[in-house]
Amino acid sequence: MGNSKHEDAIMKMGFHYFRDTILKLLGIDHNYVDIGPTELVELTIHSLYMDFTFLTTSGTYVHIEFQTTDGGTKDLRRFHAYEAVLAHESGKNVITYVIYSGGIKKTKTELDCGAYTYRIMPIYMTSRDAEEVFRRLSEKKEQGEEFTERDYAELSLTPLMSSALSRKETLKEALLLAKTGDSVTAQKSIAILYALADKFLDNCDLDEIREVTAMTRLGQMLYDDGFKKGEEKGFENGCQSERQNMTKLTRILLEENRLEDLKRATEDKEFLEQLMKEL
Repeated sequence: MGNSKHEDAIMKMGFHYFRDTILKLLGIDHNYVDIGPTELVELTIHSLYMDFTFLTTSGTYVHIEFQTTDGGTKDLRRFHAYEAVLAHESGKNVITYVIYSGGIKKTKTELDCGAYTYRIMPIYMTSRDAEEVFRRLSEKKEQGEEFTERDYAELSLTPLMSSALSRKETLKEALLLAKTGDSVTAQKSIAILYALADKFLDNCDLDEIREVTAMTRLGQMLYDDGFKKGEEKGFENGCQSERQNMTKLTRILLEENRLEDLKRATEDKEFLEQLMKEL
């Protein structure tokens, strides 16, 4: 699917979480200063879409790609093209990490380019078991234990791990577990899972995932609050208007990454009214 979809607001929520937490879990440990571009246009002819790029404090770009198939030399030439254009436009060096799922255990990582050799840094997810993560976190949920930041990070990666479930079912299971929490970390985990769904699923399957993400706990609380206020006004148009305003407010706060404000709005009516006046 076209990676331009990754500009969706729900995905933007998870950029920093993916960079600062999940990448470290995978052993990609850098200090970052900025999020890099994901679309490169060269000579206005070719659009090159990358999954993630992050600028480190050392001035190097870390480029992340997700692969469910092994394209061998063809993939390496594509990654090399991404690096070359980004390096040319930014004047900075680029390191590419490729996260392989789909049962891939070994790939070609070097490309003979004549006078030099191009190489990527592979990360293989096949040794990690998604269902084991689900079992462990389901037990924690049943025992009333809160998920840790590492739990949410592992949950975010389950669609890339080995599993007897389909990728769609793995995503749905992960989202249902992530939705049990109402913390900012839980919402960021949901954002990452949606981003992976957007990348790997077709439109039909993605619609099912949208239904799951649409009813996150924070979003549902805001929706319910708007519905109750509409009922108190005693007429249908007022109720509809309140719900529309709540939906609009939620979207704006997500787009601006104001997650703490979103959480506070579910608990503080005066603060919620103040935010509504800003619309």
